[in-house]
Amino acid sequence: MPYRDPYKACETILHYFPESPYWPQLPSRGVKEGMLAQFSEGTPGLVLDDERTYFRTPFNPASEWEKFYEVSQEGNEERFGIGKEYASGLHAMFELLKDKRPKMVKGQVTGPITFGLGVLDEKKLPILYEPNLKEMLLKTIALRARWQEKEFKRIVPDAETLIFLDEPVLSGYGSISMNLGKQEIVECLKTCISLLRGLSGTHICGATDWSVVIESGINVIHFDAVRFFPNILAYASELKGFLLNGGFLAWGIVPSEEEFLREETTPNLVASLEEKIHLLVKEGIPEGVLINNSFISQSCGLAGVSEDLAEKALRLTTELSAIMRKRFDIAAING
Repeated sequence: MPYRDPYKACETILHYFPESPYWPQLPSRGVKEGMLAQFSEGTPGLVLDDERTYFRTPFNPASEWEKFYEVSQEGNEERFGIGKEYASGLHAMFELLKDKRPKMVKGQVTGPITFGLGVLDEKKLPILYEPNLKEMLLKTIALRARWQEKEFKRIVPDAETLIFLDEPVLSGYGSISMNLGKQEIVECLKTCISLLRGLSGTHICGATDWSVVIESGINVIHFDAVRFFPNILAYASELKGFLLNGGFLAWGIVPSEEEFLREETTPNLVASLEEKIHLLVKEGIPEGVLINNSFISQSCGLAGVSEDLAEKALRLTTELSAIMRKRFDIAAING
């Protein structure tokens, strides 16, 4: 989100989504709250400055690696918490949730493929291609995801938890720039959600092979329904099995780009979503299952728009969800 004040950001989210809040990532506050740096805190061999983030070749410095292996073998998620200077929105949400009773709360970490290909080692190679750095990365993401889940359950014990792996880089799966096989990606995702007790999800803001995500065991698929609906439609047969087995589809139907969001209206969104639902039903997905296993969301992050437009996106999301629930005579998924 575009806010610099984490409390204002969280209060805005709680106003529009009191039953299903999420903590906001606020990259405008500085480099430590950027998508890659945010979840790198305390990892061995990390070099983080204003110019770039990279990892030294294992096992340098030795003291950091020794400490990492010690705490990771203990399996103590508390040692993998995320500090306020890296995630001010998370800690503000923790504070504001103490007197709230949401039905569901959402957190997120940067996924292993996006992080592992986006951060390099000293040789300027993606750390996902270095076995020791890859192992460290997967353990860290899994433990950080579980830490968030445990903290949310401690603060709001009756709420369902949903932890996302954000994987925008997977929109490039199959290209010559991504030297990773399908099974390796599936195993990376599986490892990173393996410690979770609640729901897991992934966000990919582009076209991809959705069977990779489905095979990983992730519960919620979030896709850009504004620009990439034809891509998800091509996987209707796989989605049918996914939904019948209890999976959820998160429709990123509310645009996050300023040029589209500025002119968007709720009636237009209703018409667009109904049309897209109809197309999936035509492909054999039972309408009742599709409706009851769907979330409404924005297509991607809102950090690139003004605070006023970000709030408009949240309002449109709330209005669209309420109309669709009434139209299909169903209760809110989180209600």
